[in-house]
Amino acid sequence: MVSQAEIDRLRLEADTIMTRYQQVERVLEDAKSSEGEHWETGELVVTLETPQGEEIELTLDLDADTASNAQERYERAKELEAELERKEQIVGQLAPLPADPVAYLLCYHLDAVEGNYPRSMAGHLDAERKHVEKLCKEMETAGLLERVESGTVKQRRVKAKQADEVRQHHTYYRLCREGDHLLRFLSDREGQLNVLRHLSDGQRLVRRVARGGPDYPRMTAEELEMSFEYVRHLYRALRQVGLVTEYEGSTIKGTERKLKPKDETHRKHTYYVATDRAEELLKELDD
Repeated sequence: MVSQAEIDRLRLEADTIMTRYQQVERVLEDAKSSEGEHWETGELVVTLETPQGEEIELTLDLDADTASNAQERYERAKELEAELERKEQIVGQLAPLPADPVAYLLCYHLDAVEGNYPRSMAGHLDAERKHVEKLCKEMETAGLLERVESGTVKQRRVKAKQADEVRQHHTYYRLCREGDHLLRFLSDREGQLNVLRHLSDGQRLVRRVARGGPDYPRMTAEELEMSFEYVRHLYRALRQVGLVTEYEGSTIKGTERKLKPKDETHRKHTYYVATDRAEELLKELDD
């Protein structure tokens, strides 16, 4: 999670490196002419005195010079500060949710099945198991999901499972109260507006289809140089939220599609278009 403390720490380290510039240069030179573990890690742990006179321990990049070690921290602090400002613009209920379309899909999936384990969820969502496991842990820490002992999961409550009993050795998750509240928030206009802030690539896709007409994931991924799997999940998450919907016609008229103009396009893929609500919210963001 991005925090002001992390930003302050990075800036303090950068200021300290610049204040003790000659000392850092000597330390780096000595390290490069001596043996040690730093040759394996490429990093050197040193203790320096801050401009305020306090000692701190920091890690230097052995392959970078003194100025670069400081500049890297200044740049990272600037990036984190921008991220923190963006998060602070988001209504509190969305802040705990990872800015990942699969995290959104996990919430909707668990709302439908009432309990499932990562490998099964990965199969249902066509996502990588390790990625799903990582998100589940993050969302549990954030208070959106809770673990359920497999022995307490009733088969009739787990709609994703078809067997007579659940697997006893799996870690099951379900939405907790905050997760339920988050889904209700996403169904509101305010929630949908903040999804466009929370998922920056999501806003990019919504703007694309709002201005250019129907598009499908493979073409979007290729033209925007993004991962196909990521784009596919992103469209699905945006559809669940109500910002895009599937194009229903069998052919797409040239006047409807500015992205790749033809007299008409026979629909062979799943095309998406922006909803009226999405176009309304985009105008609000632009004002």
